[in-house]
Amino acid sequence: MTDRQAGSGLTDRAGSGLTDRAGSGLTDRTGEVLRGPRRGWTVTAQLVTTTVLVALLGAFATVGGAFALVQSTTVRQAQQDLRSTIRIVAGAPPVERATLVRNLDRAGVGRVRLLLVRADGTTVPASTSASAGGTASVTTLVPTAAIRTVQRDGTLSTRVRAAGQTSLLEGTRAGRGDAVIAVQDLSVIRAAVRRLAGLLVLAALAGAAVAGAIGALVARRLVRPLRRTAAAARRLADGERGILPTPDPHGGTAAEITAIDTALGALDAAITTSEGRQREFLLSVSHEIRTPLTGIRGYADALADGLIPPSATADVGRTLVTETTRLDAFVRDLLELARLQADDFPLRTEPVDLAALAAQSVAAWGATAEALDVRLVLARPPLGDPVPCVSDPMRVRQLLDGLLENALRASPPGSTVRVRAEADRTDTGPVAVLVVQDDGPGLTDRDAAEALERGVLADRYRNTRAVGTGLGLSIAARLVRRLGGSIRASARADGGEFTIVLPATP
Repeated sequence: MTDRQAGSGLTDRAGSGLTDRAGSGLTDRTGEVLRGPRRGWTVTAQLVTTTVLVALLGAFATVGGAFALVQSTTVRQAQQDLRSTIRIVAGAPPVERATLVRNLDRAGVGRVRLLLVRADGTTVPASTSASAGGTASVTTLVPTAAIRTVQRDGTLSTRVRAAGQTSLLEGTRAGRGDAVIAVQDLSVIRAAVRRLAGLLVLAALAGAAVAGAIGALVARRLVRPLRRTAAAARRLADGERGILPTPDPHGGTAAEITAIDTALGALDAAITTSEGRQREFLLSVSHEIRTPLTGIRGYADALADGLIPPSATADVGRTLVTETTRLDAFVRDLLELARLQADDFPLRTEPVDLAALAAQSVAAWGATAEALDVRLVLARPPLGDPVPCVSDPMRVRQLLDGLLENALRASPPGSTVRVRAEADRTDTGPVAVLVVQDDGPGLTDRDAAEALERGVLADRYRNTRAVGTGLGLSIAARLVRRLGGSIRASARADGGEFTIVLPATP
């Protein structure tokens, strides 16, 4: 039986129905190939990009807030400077005010323009630079309504739009009717603020670049263990087992990544266990199907060679029917397992006569024993009494067949294999006992302790005696445990002895 015959429809235990079809990838129940996610950005790229974007967002938000704050502060400071200037002029003696205005004009600090309006309506215009214009230029920046407000109310602080520009205007009354007014173009203030904002933007970009570099270093450190975990997962997907991510030599692995590593290790162990059980199951299936086929083949060869006398034809036919029925039952069990997505045969317990099952098994192996020149003897209970037990007759036959196959292999020509079924009682209650003895090379105490472990005796005596793989005995041991019984091998110098004990009551 090949893997495709026995396991091409194997599904996962969770019932998702994923299969691997000829290496084309995992498919679901509908046959659609399940493709992996498209490759996108790496975690490092995402972390660095996010760090830079957050840094830029924070920096530009800070620059925006700082720009508004600096602009408002600069405007207030300019207004305060204008008020200080006009107070100086207003506090001077009347005869000195015009001279003071002209001196401040010539100083040209901050492109401040001054206008002195006397009580009789005459003005002393001035500007902070020759390019500012002269009397007409200054007077056009100061509306008449603003002059009247200063002369009437005593002070004025506002913004005015005139001559195509927006200016700050501060005015105060001096003496008995003079008005001192100062104006400053807002574009001068805004230009200074814009220069400062440009410097802030450059600083923000530099900060974002530094944040990106630091983010890249941090991201690589954080992603390093995740990359090792991803590599381990890929190796696990490629069929390697026992793969665990190597610990970070620098330490500091995040708790989430440690949790992923733990889950990956648990998945690795679960897959290893599941695959081991599947291999054991497939080996068991192939072994147990071969057993009835061996009996059928032996009797078929005997019939073909004319070795079966006419008087025994009916008995041989019944044996062939029995073995064919067993083979059919195995096939039905396999179909049931595939339907249930299970990985072991179900148990169907019922009252069983162990002596009758032993007789069937001896009859089935009769032709094989005869071909090997080995006598196969069944020791029946006194008076032919049954040996009752509660078990699965199909699985008990598997036990018998495994032990008989092993005994016939170990027996030299001319020797005898003895099978005995009997009822007994232990401290736990009545039991059914089956004993199989052979005249083979025998078992030492060490052999008896390890005989039920697959491959141990095969490796030990491969070059000195006839041995199999040990699969039959290991399957028998597993079956006995499932049936609630026990099996033991006994050390004998002149052969081997295996004893099975099954419960006689539920």
